[in-house]
Amino acid sequence: MASSAQPPADEQVLERFKPTTGLFIGWAGMAVAAFALAYVAIDVHTVVGLRIGLGALFVMALVWATQLRPRVTAYTSDLRLWGSLRDVRVPYVAIDQVTLGQTLNVFVGERRFVCIGIGKSLAADVKQRAKKASQGSLLGKSRLRELSEKADLAGLDQTAMDYQTFVVTRIEELVDRAKRQRKQTGDTSEVPPVRRPYAVPEIVALGATGLAFVVSLFV
Repeated sequence: MASSAQPPADEQVLERFKPTTGLFIGWAGMAVAAFALAYVAIDVHTVVGLRIGLGALFVMALVWATQLRPRVTAYTSDLRLWGSLRDVRVPYVAIDQVTLGQTLNVFVGERRFVCIGIGKSLAADVKQRAKKASQGSLLGKSRLRELSEKADLAGLDQTAMDYQTFVVTRIEELVDRAKRQRKQTGDTSEVPPVRRPYAVPEIVALGATGLAFVVSLFV
């Protein structure tokens, strides 16, 4: 008998992609805010200490939401792009393209959904764009396409790849598999819609700590 605690089939996690941006700033911000909170809790038992403590709690909630929460999780039937205050759940069969720049971009038709938690640094992105532009100016389009395809094939033969490339490759595999299964089973039902659930705990935390800090200014 299956365990009653087991999540539904479409909610089972296939892959949790770790964030590649915001971690250093995020954890550094959390550490500073936690230090301030601990300091006032131990040594500053005044109204000013209360304000600093509430401000530190608000900063911790803000840093979590903007720097540490954004990430990507692959479930059985859809891809979840975790945002600061709102997520995006995109069915694999609805995804048309996945690209990576400073953010991870998932395209459904002309709509683009973004996850800021996975991406290249600004310097790396600019360098890559400049390299592609220079190659395009020196080579004909057909020749450039041929070299690009060879480079992609060579990359697949390597045992190691950068993590951002792995994320894109893995998502594309899941999208391709979902579309092939849909075709093989002859499923002609309407493609499930993109869902955009709110990050309720983060919204509540930001609202509560922000309101408490503002109220403390009038105490």
